[in-house]
Amino acid sequence: MVFTLTGALSVHKMLLAFALGVKIVEEGQSLGVHIRSVIFFAASSPVGVAIGVAVQLSEFNPATKKLVEGLIQAVATGTFLYIAFVEIVTPELNKPDLSPLLKVFFLALGYGVMCCVQLIPEGNEDIIPIPNGTVPIPLS
Repeated sequence: MVFTLTGALSVHKMLLAFALGVKIVEEGQSLGVHIRSVIFFAASSPVGVAIGVAVQLSEFNPATKKLVEGLIQAVATGTFLYIAFVEIVTPELNKPDLSPLLKVFFLALGYGVMCCVQLIPEGNEDIIPIPNGTVPIPLS
């Protein structure tokens, strides 16, 4: 699971970095604004991972832990949906470069591909094999 999350975070961050870079170039703001934006963007993932690890390793009772996890996921999902639909999809649909129907088709295709990716089995990443040993070491 660690490798899956690292890969997903890396690919997601790479795509967001490209989108942020394009937006920064389009805006025409001062260099200081650009630098602050990039620093905030670069620091957000490690801070988010640290918060997630802290919640996972916390000594809360299971109900409180699930509540905190749910609240964090709700905030992240709401932020993602807002940015996706208000900041990205709507302006792209309003651009006259391609037919809006074609854009909606590719949007639906992208969602379909991401849904299919969820069906791919992850495998067992909880055990690290030892080359000359007989006892596996659990990661957790």
